[in-house]
Amino acid sequence: MNRKLAALLVVATLGLLAQPALAVFENITLSPRARAMGDAGTAVIDAPYATYLNPAGLALMPGKAAAGLSYEQPYNLDFNKLYFLGGAFALPGKAGALGLGLRQYGVDYEDVDLQKETTITLSHGITLFEDIHSSVSFGYGLNLYRLEFAETVSGFEPGDATAFGLDLALMAVVHERTRIGVFIHNVNSPKIGRDEEEIPQRIHGAVAYEPYSGVITTFELENTTGDKVQWRGGMEFEVVTGFDLRAGIMSEPSKITAGFGYKFRGYALNYGYSTGGGVLESSHQFGLTGSWGGEAK
Repeated sequence: MNRKLAALLVVATLGLLAQPALAVFENITLSPRARAMGDAGTAVIDAPYATYLNPAGLALMPGKAAAGLSYEQPYNLDFNKLYFLGGAFALPGKAGALGLGLRQYGVDYEDVDLQKETTITLSHGITLFEDIHSSVSFGYGLNLYRLEFAETVSGFEPGDATAFGLDLALMAVVHERTRIGVFIHNVNSPKIGRDEEEIPQRIHGAVAYEPYSGVITTFELENTTGDKVQWRGGMEFEVVTGFDLRAGIMSEPSKITAGFGYKFRGYALNYGYSTGGGVLESSHQFGLTGSWGGEAK
Protein backbone atom coordinates (compact mmCIF):
# COMPACT_ATOMS: atom_id res chain seq x y z
CA MET A 1 0.00 0.00 0.00
CA ASN A 2 1.20 3.53 -0.72
CA ARG A 3 2.96 4.80 2.39
CA LYS A 4 1.11 8.13 2.45
CA LEU A 5 -2.23 6.39 1.96
CA ALA A 6 -1.46 4.06 4.86
CA ALA A 7 -0.50 7.01 7.02
CA LEU A 8 -3.71 8.85 6.25
CA LEU A 9 -5.82 5.78 6.99
CA VAL A 10 -4.10 5.19 10.32
CA VAL A 11 -4.45 8.79 11.45
CA ALA A 12 -8.05 9.01 10.28
CA THR A 13 -8.94 5.83 12.17
CA LEU A 14 -7.23 6.93 15.37
CA GLY A 15 -8.75 10.36 14.98
CA LEU A 16 -12.21 8.89 15.62
CA LEU A 17 -11.01 7.99 19.10
CA ALA A 18 -8.67 10.90 19.71
CA GLN A 19 -10.19 13.85 17.95
CA PRO A 20 -8.75 16.38 20.46
CA ALA A 21 -5.23 15.34 19.46
CA LEU A 22 -5.94 16.43 15.88
CA ALA A 23 -7.56 19.82 16.44
CA VAL A 24 -5.72 22.80 14.95
CA PHE A 25 -3.76 24.83 17.54
CA GLU A 26 -5.69 23.35 20.42
CA ASN A 27 -4.75 24.09 24.02
CA ILE A 28 -2.22 21.42 24.96
CA THR A 29 -0.32 22.26 28.15
CA LEU A 30 3.33 23.07 27.48
CA SER A 31 4.56 23.26 31.09
CA PRO A 32 5.02 19.94 32.95
CA ARG A 33 4.69 21.87 36.20
CA ALA A 34 1.31 23.32 35.21
CA ARG A 35 0.14 19.93 33.90
CA ALA A 36 0.93 18.29 37.24
CA MET A 37 -1.12 20.99 39.01
CA GLY A 38 -4.31 20.32 37.05
CA ASP A 39 -3.31 22.44 34.04
CA ALA A 40 -3.75 25.49 36.30
CA GLY A 41 -0.89 27.90 35.60
CA THR A 42 -2.44 31.31 34.93
CA ALA A 43 -1.80 32.59 38.48
CA VAL A 44 1.45 30.69 39.09
CA ILE A 45 4.86 32.24 38.34
CA ASP A 46 6.60 30.04 35.76
CA ALA A 47 8.90 32.36 33.78
CA PRO A 48 10.10 30.00 30.98
CA TYR A 49 6.47 29.23 30.07
CA ALA A 50 4.96 32.64 30.86
CA THR A 51 4.49 33.48 27.16
CA TYR A 52 2.00 30.60 27.07
CA LEU A 53 0.53 30.67 30.61
CA ASN A 54 0.27 34.40 31.40
CA PRO A 55 2.60 37.05 29.95
CA ALA A 56 1.86 39.39 32.86
CA GLY A 57 3.79 36.93 35.02
CA LEU A 58 6.97 37.94 33.22
CA ALA A 59 7.05 41.11 35.31
CA LEU A 60 7.22 38.96 38.48
CA MET A 61 9.98 36.58 37.40
CA PRO A 62 12.38 36.09 40.34
CA GLY A 63 15.63 36.25 38.35
CA LYS A 64 17.29 38.06 35.48
CA ALA A 65 16.75 35.31 32.89
CA ALA A 66 15.14 31.90 32.52
CA ALA A 67 14.79 29.24 29.82
CA GLY A 68 12.91 25.99 29.49
CA LEU A 69 12.02 23.16 27.15
CA SER A 70 9.48 20.36 27.24
CA TYR A 71 8.45 17.30 25.26
CA GLU A 72 5.28 15.22 25.12
CA GLN A 73 3.41 12.67 23.03
CA PRO A 74 -0.18 13.80 23.73
CA TYR A 75 -2.36 10.92 24.97
CA ASN A 76 0.64 8.59 24.46
CA LEU A 77 -0.08 8.36 20.72
CA ASP A 78 3.23 7.83 18.95
CA PHE A 79 2.14 9.55 15.72
CA ASN A 80 1.96 12.99 17.35
CA LYS A 81 4.62 14.98 19.18
CA LEU A 82 4.71 18.30 20.98
CA TYR A 83 7.85 20.37 21.57
CA PHE A 84 8.31 23.68 23.35
CA LEU A 85 11.31 25.95 23.81
CA GLY A 86 10.92 29.22 25.67
CA GLY A 87 12.77 31.85 27.61
CA ALA A 88 12.50 35.19 29.38
CA PHE A 89 14.85 37.95 30.42
CA ALA A 90 14.45 41.08 32.51
CA LEU A 91 14.75 44.49 30.90
CA PRO A 92 16.66 47.38 32.52
CA GLY A 93 15.01 49.50 35.17
CA LYS A 94 11.22 49.28 35.36
CA ALA A 95 10.73 48.17 31.75
CA GLY A 96 9.54 44.69 32.80
CA ALA A 97 10.62 41.53 30.99
CA LEU A 98 10.43 39.97 27.54
CA GLY A 99 9.47 36.39 26.74
CA LEU A 100 9.88 34.27 23.63
CA GLY A 101 8.32 30.87 22.98
CA LEU A 102 8.44 28.31 20.17
CA ARG A 103 5.75 25.62 20.13
CA GLN A 104 5.64 22.87 17.50
CA TYR A 105 3.06 20.13 17.25
CA GLY A 106 3.30 17.51 14.52
CA VAL A 107 1.42 14.49 13.22
CA ASP A 108 3.60 12.00 11.37
CA TYR A 109 3.65 8.40 10.27
CA GLU A 110 6.68 6.49 8.99
CA ASP A 111 8.69 9.69 8.54
CA VAL A 112 5.87 11.43 6.66
CA ASP A 113 4.94 14.79 8.23
CA LEU A 114 1.18 14.82 7.67
CA GLN A 115 0.54 17.99 9.65
CA LYS A 116 2.76 20.51 11.40
CA GLU A 117 1.67 23.39 13.61
CA THR A 118 4.25 26.00 14.61
CA THR A 119 3.57 28.87 16.99
CA ILE A 120 6.12 31.60 17.73
CA THR A 121 5.17 33.96 20.55
CA LEU A 122 6.82 37.22 21.60
CA SER A 123 5.50 38.70 24.82
CA HIS A 124 6.13 41.49 27.31
CA GLY A 125 5.15 41.93 30.94
CA ILE A 126 5.42 45.11 32.99
CA THR A 127 4.43 46.23 36.49
CA LEU A 128 1.78 48.96 36.51
CA PHE A 129 1.51 49.45 40.26
CA GLU A 130 3.50 48.28 43.26
CA ASP A 131 3.68 48.95 46.99
CA ILE A 132 5.04 47.05 49.99
CA HIS A 133 2.43 44.28 49.92
CA SER A 134 0.70 44.34 46.51
CA SER A 135 1.24 44.88 42.80
CA VAL A 136 -0.56 44.84 39.46
CA SER A 137 1.15 43.67 36.26
CA PHE A 138 0.06 43.81 32.64
CA GLY A 139 1.21 41.58 29.79
CA TYR A 140 0.62 41.09 26.11
CA GLY A 141 1.85 38.73 23.42
CA LEU A 142 1.89 38.38 19.65
CA ASN A 143 1.48 34.88 18.20
CA LEU A 144 2.61 33.84 14.73
CA TYR A 145 0.76 30.69 13.64
CA ARG A 146 2.09 28.52 10.82
CA LEU A 147 0.13 25.50 9.57
CA GLU A 148 1.58 23.02 7.06
CA PHE A 149 0.16 19.86 5.47
CA ALA A 150 1.80 17.06 3.49
CA GLU A 151 0.97 16.25 -0.12
CA THR A 152 -2.15 14.08 -0.50
CA VAL A 153 -2.18 10.63 -2.06
CA SER A 154 -3.55 12.09 -5.29
CA GLY A 155 -0.63 14.50 -5.51
CA PHE A 156 -2.52 17.58 -4.36
CA GLU A 157 -0.46 20.11 -2.40
CA PRO A 158 -2.60 21.64 0.40
CA GLY A 159 0.17 24.15 0.99
CA ASP A 160 0.53 26.14 4.17
CA ALA A 161 -1.04 29.12 5.91
CA THR A 162 -0.11 31.84 8.39
CA ALA A 163 -2.09 33.89 10.91
CA PHE A 164 -1.47 36.24 13.81
CA GLY A 165 -3.06 36.33 17.26
CA LEU A 166 -2.95 38.84 20.11
CA ASP A 167 -2.92 37.94 23.83
CA LEU A 168 -3.70 40.22 26.80
CA ALA A 169 -3.13 39.45 30.47
CA LEU A 170 -3.19 40.80 34.02
CA MET A 171 -1.76 39.55 37.30
CA ALA A 172 -2.40 41.08 40.72
CA VAL A 173 -0.56 40.24 43.93
CA VAL A 174 -2.57 40.85 47.11
CA HIS A 175 -0.76 40.98 50.45
CA GLU A 176 2.19 39.05 48.98
CA ARG A 177 0.52 35.63 49.37
CA THR A 178 -2.39 35.73 46.91
CA ARG A 179 -2.09 36.10 43.13
CA ILE A 180 -5.01 36.69 40.76
CA GLY A 181 -4.45 36.07 37.05
CA VAL A 182 -6.52 36.86 33.95
CA PHE A 183 -5.42 35.78 30.48
CA ILE A 184 -7.21 36.30 27.15
CA HIS A 185 -5.68 34.26 24.34
CA ASN A 186 -6.34 35.36 20.74
CA VAL A 187 -8.29 38.53 21.52
CA ASN A 188 -8.62 39.21 17.79
CA SER A 189 -10.19 35.77 17.02
CA PRO A 190 -7.72 34.93 14.22
CA LYS A 191 -8.62 32.69 11.29
CA ILE A 192 -6.23 30.62 9.21
CA GLY A 193 -6.25 29.08 5.73
CA ARG A 194 -8.44 29.52 2.69
CA ASP A 195 -11.42 28.16 4.61
CA GLU A 196 -10.73 30.67 7.41
CA GLU A 197 -10.76 28.11 10.18
CA GLU A 198 -10.97 29.81 13.56
CA ILE A 199 -8.06 29.42 15.93
CA PRO A 200 -9.64 28.97 19.39
CA GLN A 201 -10.00 31.96 21.67
CA ARG A 202 -9.56 31.25 25.37
CA ILE A 203 -10.27 33.24 28.53
CA HIS A 204 -8.64 32.19 31.81
CA GLY A 205 -9.34 33.42 35.33
CA ALA A 206 -7.32 32.04 38.23
CA VAL A 207 -6.25 32.54 41.82
CA ALA A 208 -3.19 31.10 43.60
CA TYR A 209 -2.46 31.17 47.32
CA GLU A 210 1.04 30.75 48.76
CA PRO A 211 0.77 30.89 52.58
CA TYR A 212 4.52 30.36 52.88
CA SER A 213 7.43 29.44 50.65
CA GLY A 214 7.17 25.94 49.19
CA VAL A 215 3.37 25.55 49.31
CA ILE A 216 1.04 26.72 46.52
CA THR A 217 -2.64 26.00 45.90
CA THR A 218 -4.40 27.27 42.78
CA PHE A 219 -7.83 27.23 41.16
CA GLU A 220 -8.67 28.25 37.61
CA LEU A 221 -11.55 28.57 35.15
CA GLU A 222 -11.08 28.38 31.38
CA ASN A 223 -13.65 29.28 28.74
CA THR A 224 -12.76 28.27 25.17
CA THR A 225 -14.95 29.45 22.30
CA GLY A 226 -17.49 26.73 21.46
CA ASP A 227 -16.62 24.50 24.45
CA LYS A 228 -17.89 24.06 27.97
CA VAL A 229 -16.24 25.97 30.81
CA GLN A 230 -13.43 23.96 32.41
CA TRP A 231 -12.42 24.24 36.05
CA ARG A 232 -9.00 23.22 37.27
CA GLY A 233 -7.24 23.01 40.59
CA GLY A 234 -3.91 21.87 41.93
CA MET A 235 -1.23 22.24 44.53
CA GLU A 236 2.53 22.13 44.92
CA PHE A 237 4.31 21.08 48.12
CA GLU A 238 8.06 21.14 48.77
CA VAL A 239 8.71 17.85 50.57
CA VAL A 240 12.41 18.50 51.16
CA THR A 241 14.67 21.27 49.94
CA GLY A 242 14.76 21.16 46.14
CA PHE A 243 12.07 18.47 45.67
CA ASP A 244 8.42 19.35 44.97
CA LEU A 245 5.40 17.08 44.71
CA ARG A 246 2.37 18.25 42.68
CA ALA A 247 -1.19 17.05 42.14
CA GLY A 248 -4.40 18.35 40.62
CA ILE A 249 -7.75 17.72 38.99
CA MET A 250 -9.69 19.20 36.08
CA SER A 251 -13.03 18.89 34.31
CA GLU A 252 -14.38 18.68 30.73
CA PRO A 253 -13.04 16.05 30.40
CA SER A 254 -12.40 14.86 33.95
CA LYS A 255 -8.71 14.25 34.55
CA ILE A 256 -6.41 13.58 37.49
CA THR A 257 -2.90 15.00 37.35
CA ALA A 258 0.33 14.57 39.29
CA GLY A 259 4.05 15.12 38.99
CA PHE A 260 7.24 16.32 40.61
CA GLY A 261 10.06 18.80 40.25
CA TYR A 262 13.69 18.56 41.31
CA LYS A 263 15.79 21.75 41.58
CA PHE A 264 19.57 21.88 41.77
CA ARG A 265 21.88 24.89 41.37
CA GLY A 266 19.57 26.97 39.22
CA TYR A 267 18.21 24.10 37.12
CA ALA A 268 15.03 22.09 37.50
CA LEU A 269 13.79 18.79 36.08
CA ASN A 270 10.00 18.55 35.90
CA TYR A 271 7.58 15.74 35.14
CA GLY A 272 3.84 16.05 34.63
CA TYR A 273 1.22 13.31 34.26
CA SER A 274 -2.46 13.50 33.38
CA THR A 275 -5.09 10.86 32.76
CA GLY A 276 -6.61 10.92 29.28
CA GLY A 277 -10.27 11.45 30.02
CA GLY A 278 -12.80 9.21 28.24
CA VAL A 279 -11.20 6.61 25.94
CA LEU A 280 -7.89 8.46 25.58
CA GLU A 281 -4.69 7.25 27.22
CA SER A 282 -2.66 9.12 29.81
CA SER A 283 -0.09 11.77 28.89
CA HIS A 284 3.48 12.07 30.19
CA GLN A 285 5.41 15.31 29.85
CA PHE A 286 9.03 16.08 30.67
CA GLY A 287 10.77 19.42 30.93
CA LEU A 288 14.01 21.09 31.92
CA THR A 289 14.34 24.71 33.05
CA GLY A 290 17.22 26.95 34.04
CA SER A 291 17.24 30.26 35.89
CA TRP A 292 19.94 32.86 36.29
CA GLY A 293 19.81 35.36 39.11
CA GLY A 294 16.83 33.62 40.72
CA GLU A 295 15.24 30.31 41.69
CA ALA A 296 14.38 27.71 39.02
CA LYS A 297 10.89 26.18 38.92
